[in-house]
Amino acid sequence: MKPLREMTTEELSAALEALDTERPRDTALRLALYLELRRAAAEEEEWVFKGEGEAGDVLDS
Repeated sequence: MKPLREMTTEELSAALEALDTERPRDTALRLALYLELRRAAAEEEEWVFKGEGEAGDVLDS
């Protein structure tokens, strides 16, 4: 298994779904995966909005 920081949002989502069936009571692992999913999603969003500056113009208004 990859380290959490190296997993994509799709991989993290799949891991959360698998956790539901395999270890539904593992709250600590669920929380870790969920927090990492939020971090990865925010990082991907940041990457998407970097570029031409158009997103920054919209967000600044």
